[in-house]
Amino acid sequence: MANPITSKGSDPSFINTADIISNKDGQSVSVSGGTVSLMYYESILQDAVRATITFADSGNAIKDKTALDGLPIVGQEKVNLKFTDNNENVLEFSDKNTNSLYVNKVTPLSDDTTKSMVQLDLTSKEFILNEKIRLNTRFDGKISEHIKKILTDQNYLATEKNLDIEETSNNYNFIGNNRKPYYAMNWLSKNAISATSQKKGDSAGYFFFETSEGFKFKSIDGLLSQEKKKSIIYNQSPDARGKNLPEGYDTKALEYKTSAMCVFG
Repeated sequence: MANPITSKGSDPSFINTADIISNKDGQSVSVSGGTVSLMYYESILQDAVRATITFADSGNAIKDKTALDGLPIVGQEKVNLKFTDNNENVLEFSDKNTNSLYVNKVTPLSDDTTKSMVQLDLTSKEFILNEKIRLNTRFDGKISEHIKKILTDQNYLATEKNLDIEETSNNYNFIGNNRKPYYAMNWLSKNAISATSQKKGDSAGYFFFETSEGFKFKSIDGLLSQEKKKSIIYNQSPDARGKNLPEGYDTKALEYKTSAMCVFG
């Protein structure tokens, strides 16, 4: 169970493991000691988990070279990452739980004769495979079964991660037409009707997203009908690590934005 979120989140967290593994010979380099920034992202509106790690790459990391040149790091290298945030939640991405992250983009930030600064954009294996794979068969049956097949079939994403797929009631037959897997699953989300919390003609559809726990395909109505997890307040007062939160609230929003929408009649 996650710990309460307070302004303690502005304090440093702890990186337990940050190992980059070569695509060529399986050698690895740990960059946890040289990491200056680690940012992790997951969202109900995001298909895949993402992370950005920035580290100082010393000249003797491997084979008397930097990690960038010695491994080398060119993209799609496996990264085993484990960190503990300031609320003592531990997230681990490794072979142990079949959810290692992979290098999606390499950005050298600075370079001199002794060391350089490198930023790596990390994401899940399935996100990278999505750019290479196309759906080229016919799908018949329930949408929830289509989602499961796209995620697990060896011809498609072949994931071994945990799946939390809410069953749909409606059949929806379609031909892949060489669509990317993530595109198809998001497209199917709009047409899905839950077998437990929605009815035809009165359905808000589904969300498809990934968290550190695996992939989820959940109805919007079902998510909104759940018991409240946390109450969030936005105000101008610092929460003083939870001491100034009004009764009944668990945490506060640090920033609040609205989007203007114009309606023309």
